[in-house]
Amino acid sequence: MKLNHFLGFLGLALLLVSFSLASVLYYLVYLPAIESEVRSQQARELLAVQMGIKFAQRNLDVLCYDYSVWDEMVGFVAVRDEAFSRSNLSSNAFEAANIDGAYLFNTDGDLLWHYSSSEKLLPDTLPNNNKAWIGSVLPDLKEIEKQVPTTRNGLMNLGQSVVYFSNTSVLPSDEEGEVVGSLLMVRAINSELTEEIQQLSLVNFSLDMLDPTKEYDGIETFDAVPYIDSLAQKHMWLLNDVFGIPALKISVTHDKSLSPSLFTPESAVLFFTLVLVSLGTIIPISIMILKPLRTANKVLKKMVDSGKLIKMKSGWHIDEIVKLSLSFNQVVEKLERHQNYLESLSYKDPLTGVANRRSLEVFAQRAHEQWSEGKGLIGFLMIDIDNFKAYNDTLGHLAGDKAILTIAQTLLLECRRRGELLTRYGGEEFCVVVHGDNIAQMELLSKRMLKQVWELNLYHPEASHGKRVTVSIGGTLYERYSPSFSDMTWEMMVGQADAQLYEAKMSGRNQIKLEYAKEQQLKLVK
Repeated sequence: MKLNHFLGFLGLALLLVSFSLASVLYYLVYLPAIESEVRSQQARELLAVQMGIKFAQRNLDVLCYDYSVWDEMVGFVAVRDEAFSRSNLSSNAFEAANIDGAYLFNTDGDLLWHYSSSEKLLPDTLPNNNKAWIGSVLPDLKEIEKQVPTTRNGLMNLGQSVVYFSNTSVLPSDEEGEVVGSLLMVRAINSELTEEIQQLSLVNFSLDMLDPTKEYDGIETFDAVPYIDSLAQKHMWLLNDVFGIPALKISVTHDKSLSPSLFTPESAVLFFTLVLVSLGTIIPISIMILKPLRTANKVLKKMVDSGKLIKMKSGWHIDEIVKLSLSFNQVVEKLERHQNYLESLSYKDPLTGVANRRSLEVFAQRAHEQWSEGKGLIGFLMIDIDNFKAYNDTLGHLAGDKAILTIAQTLLLECRRRGELLTRYGGEEFCVVVHGDNIAQMELLSKRMLKQVWELNLYHPEASHGKRVTVSIGGTLYERYSPSFSDMTWEMMVGQADAQLYEAKMSGRNQIKLEYAKEQQLKLVK
């Protein structure tokens, strides 16, 4: 048998064996793994939607609590002072906080005062007998007799709208004393709120209002952690109101839904092309084939030894091998993106949801390498919550965790530009990596974060500034790379930023200390 015939038959046999083996592996190993991964991703998307909904509800709870547990509000329940209403309960304040309705009740469930952003939420949309709300929406006698703050929240139908509500008992600012009533705040479920939750969860979904008089059999509720029993492009659940009546239908559209198919036109064309090439193989062509095979073997071996994904050279003389190389490189790119995605899931801080210390190390190393290649500027900001130990000792660790979560989400909203990463460095300390094009971007970022935390107006009984939670920020910002910075690692930059944070603490807290590193000299900017 001639060599070219032997190589042709051998190639054909290898192709048939490889195809059969690939089919077995595909159906027994690869396909179940892919389906499991898609199912897991869909479950994570549903969990992200739940967390986004809870975060939106939490903001309403906090605002309602702040207005209710207030000495002046206790006085307003007794005497409806118009001057107090104009200065403290203005429509502008509620519109800025995205509150669509606010209703003040006495302990008997009678309406004393209200605010509504639209006619759909006027008092005449309330039930004729508000006492039906007692226990579910308004506090009952047992809760009133406790003489401590109590809160009720959830969904309910109000007029022709479905709203999120939060109701907190009204009592003095020290959280003890006679309960004189309760304050109810609502936010309508609309496209604006849906878009806000989509931005938080990064998941595409819709909320549709249901007819409370109808029954919806066969659709599960969205209260517990949803279970994905079958892969689909879209899943639907019911959201019940506080009375257990279906109020909304949530439809989640997934990024990934179907398993890939083995039998595609592209795979068929590639298979028959390889068969024809194998049948027509001759010695010169075999040499041209063996060289790229050896190269591919070296690439794969190097990938195994180094544990890294490596692209293959695509400049060959045979079109099929060039296409195979390009396909291989495309697979490598997809695997890199998939690997980065999976890694990102393990790089999240469990309390705040922002990047953790491990993510800082990876991102900072990459940013430092690019900066060392002359690409952009680099900087690090260290952020620490002021007097946080006193906050924990005074208000408790649960309140401390809530404060850290609120501040982390506030800082995260400011770090949305490309090249910016917020990480939780440890405890009440955060680190921001900035890889940008100009120093002004870094300086403005630090000022925005300091201002946004201040404007949160989180109560801090032991605070150094205005009885509210504040942060101190220290940073070091480096211009474009020069040989004089060759010994400067990103860990050393973090150390410099931490030193500036210490200076900000020693200078009175609630301020920024930035150090600009230039090729000629260092200059301290307050």
